[in-house]
Amino acid sequence: MEEDFNKFQKRLQEFKVYKNVFDSSTINALWSLITKGRMEGLESPIKIGKESNIFSALTKQNERIAVKIHRIIAAEFNKMYYYLAPDRRFRVMKNKRQIVLTWARREFINLKKAWQANVAVPKPIAVDENVLLMEFIGSDSVPSPLLKNYPKNLDRIFENLLENLKKLYQKANLVHGDLSEYNILVKDDKPVIIDLSHAIPKISPNADELLRRDIKNTCAFFNRHGLKLDEEDILKRIKKENTK
Repeated sequence: MEEDFNKFQKRLQEFKVYKNVFDSSTINALWSLITKGRMEGLESPIKIGKESNIFSALTKQNERIAVKIHRIIAAEFNKMYYYLAPDRRFRVMKNKRQIVLTWARREFINLKKAWQANVAVPKPIAVDENVLLMEFIGSDSVPSPLLKNYPKNLDRIFENLLENLKKLYQKANLVHGDLSEYNILVKDDKPVIIDLSHAIPKISPNADELLRRDIKNTCAFFNRHGLKLDEEDILKRIKKENTK
């Protein structure tokens, strides 16, 4: 086991260019997921960001998954706390490490609720400390593009996205809270909503404000590309009952 752990650490050295990603607690969380049989090890980077880093990995069944590492060292704690504080599902203290761990756990819980409501999101697999495992969205080893980089069939994509936002709101009882063309992937001309760490129950005091902001950001993107969407009309359609 010690020999395997040494090999794992040596593999991480290949990613040493990504500073402040693999602190000791993150390494321990990754190793825990490996020893539990959830994955074999990191494969390659997909996205390196300020708040999180995403890598691909393979399971023992040779299935590709996504590994999202919420950064502890460089995280924007005040922003995270702003989103966490109104969420009655969690009791959050202003402890930097606990904020990040709660942030990761909340994303897993939100993904699970959305997935069970048949919303097009990556299927959640496991969470350990600040590391989240989920379905890899893409073809073979190539990740699906972001909506911002996908200029075709936008009318069809929007209608599909609207149905998913209705399910998210009415069946999963969630509001995304940070929706834009930067956290929607497109696979086979269909949108997949990602980054649900911001998502909040629709009964939360600021849920309506965040829903309106989601709609504003989304409509702005599609309208720039020729659609003529009215924000109030979209709000009514999301909140309308009897969603399929």
